[in-house]
Amino acid sequence: MLLLNVSYNEKDDAKKLGARWNPKLKKWYVENKEDYYKFMKWIPEEADIVAIENLYLFEGIHRCFRCGKETRVIGFGIDKYINVCFIEDLEEDRDYINDGLNNEDIHIVGPIYPIPEKILEYLTDKYNYKMRYSKTTGDSAMRNCCDHCDVLQGDFFLFDEVDSPFFIDNDEKLKRLKIFRIKLKHDLPLQAAMGFASYDELFKEKCEIVDLDIEI
Repeated sequence: MLLLNVSYNEKDDAKKLGARWNPKLKKWYVENKEDYYKFMKWIPEEADIVAIENLYLFEGIHRCFRCGKETRVIGFGIDKYINVCFIEDLEEDRDYINDGLNNEDIHIVGPIYPIPEKILEYLTDKYNYKMRYSKTTGDSAMRNCCDHCDVLQGDFFLFDEVDSPFFIDNDEKLKRLKIFRIKLKHDLPLQAAMGFASYDELFKEKCEIVDLDIEI
């Protein structure tokens, strides 16, 4: 189910397309995932994708550049998703928008925004994951920090460098990962950088995936 941000003036338009009203949540919603593409105008503008059914948490080990000690770092992953695209011809671009709807591989997407409140509570309690300002990017966001010296661990060095914990190009790196699955009560619009790598198809095959009891 996908919750929608429908204004009062647009409720009839959403209803004509098949949206329904949830009086408890006081939100319009759509249930059929194949129809999500019709409702892209009513999800947050900053979203790049809608995560379907699951969100994954990756825990890796990174050697801190400041203190030299190994520290835990986290990233996110997605398997099923739809692209967010604000378009004029819905039918023409439907296949592109629904491109990952039946996808089974997990793709590491790095940081996400917004992080659901329950997940954020879990992360800040279990990891040294906090709001930090980055001089490199010039903004403040939730970021990994060293468990030992508290220094910021930059996203580029965690996700894009060849020797980073989330740049998976061999079985040894694969074995060092811990993967957790969070089952979504509602499908989730997110800002996330989708990436594709040759090892994506092996996460479910070779890694143990532990379910986290987080209801969102």
